[in-house]
Amino acid sequence: MEWITAENVIAVVTALIGALGYAELGAGSTAKGLHGIALDGRGPVLDELGSSPYPYREIEYAYTWGDPPTDSLTASFLAHLARGRGQDVVRARGHLPCATPKGLRICGEG
Repeated sequence: MEWITAENVIAVVTALIGALGYAELGAGSTAKGLHGIALDGRGPVLDELGSSPYPYREIEYAYTWGDPPTDSLTASFLAHLARGRGQDVVRARGHLPCATPKGLRICGEG
């Protein structure tokens, strides 16, 4: 099975004249031949995550079957995403961490 990644979508869309596709803003913002779509006269801007009036965004959720045990790998991973260096990784991939003041305003809307 081949995974459909942002890179796969971008490669196909840039190769086919007139093609439309969806990919994460961070992945698509540097691709040659790709054009972002403006909504309500406003295009997406990576540096304005959480403060931009751009109306389209996606929130990623982590689901567990109940609360994971405190000493589990799952609990450690979720804590890593919510605090400290994990948020740096999330930001480096072009996303807004929900566990920040700016992120809480956006993620809390969903």
